[in-house]
Amino acid sequence: MTVAFFTEAGTKRGYGHLVRSYTIYSYFKKMDCICTFFLDSDIDFKEQYPDIQAFSWASLNLEKKYDIIFIDSYEADINIYKKIAASSKHAVYIDDNRRLEYPKGTILNFSPDADTLLYKDKDILHNYLLGLDFIPIREIFKQTKVKKEEQIFVMLGGSDLNNLSMKILESLENIKWKKVIVINNKEIAISLEKLPNVKVLYHPNDKELSTEMAKSSIAISTASMGSYELSYFSIPTIIISVAKNQEAGIKHMIKHKIAAYPLSINNKNWTNDIKEQIRKIQDKKHKITNQIDSQGSQRIFDYMKECI
Repeated sequence: MTVAFFTEAGTKRGYGHLVRSYTIYSYFKKMDCICTFFLDSDIDFKEQYPDIQAFSWASLNLEKKYDIIFIDSYEADINIYKKIAASSKHAVYIDDNRRLEYPKGTILNFSPDADTLLYKDKDILHNYLLGLDFIPIREIFKQTKVKKEEQIFVMLGGSDLNNLSMKILESLENIKWKKVIVINNKEIAISLEKLPNVKVLYHPNDKELSTEMAKSSIAISTASMGSYELSYFSIPTIIISVAKNQEAGIKHMIKHKIAAYPLSINNKNWTNDIKEQIRKIQDKKHKITNQIDSQGSQRIFDYMKECI
């Protein structure tokens, strides 16, 4: 099969679309598909992902046809989706919130309530891959041994557009547990490295990320792909909404115990709230039962193989 992936990432976009699309891409490549990965970004990811190809949504011109094209975007308009559909035997739309009325193809949505809420009314134009069974977990995460320590893992979307990292770590100063924070903004990383009992993961590779994540007993994260990976390691997570499109997802994650507690930064006392929530988790008042296995990419591949 010839398979192409089109997605976006960057300083103002986060890395979630890149991570989940590349995880699926890696599995299809492992299964001997001829794969190409296209990324629209203002960041050079060549060191971490040397086989990606740069492109721009604004100048997308599909001259080649593929058996399958995956598209994962919050920015591409319906005309781009129509181009994707016309250039493939089968198009797959990775979706979070039913953003568009997609052309004919397969809709892939990882939300635990996608089947009963977002896509309760299905149509004959689309095939549907919905729910936690299709969460793609990175290969290195599957190989990582879990050995819990007194460690708090903080991951706020890489670039930390809302400047929350410093405020969160300062609010946790009196909590003796080690804090590990993922950041991709060099200036913020330098500031955070000065804090006591804090380890900064600046542009971590997948192995560094999975090792530190698997050691952690509590996490603070935005509502993103990382939340599902934290759940895979059964880590109770305090989940923060930093974008409007994440609010519905947070409710679903709390309802299905993928995350432990929601946190609103619109509450003027949110720094006290976060400390209280951490104490509850430390007192064993909330546990996460892993509902995500490691077979999501395989299920996607098996389904698409039958479609072609």
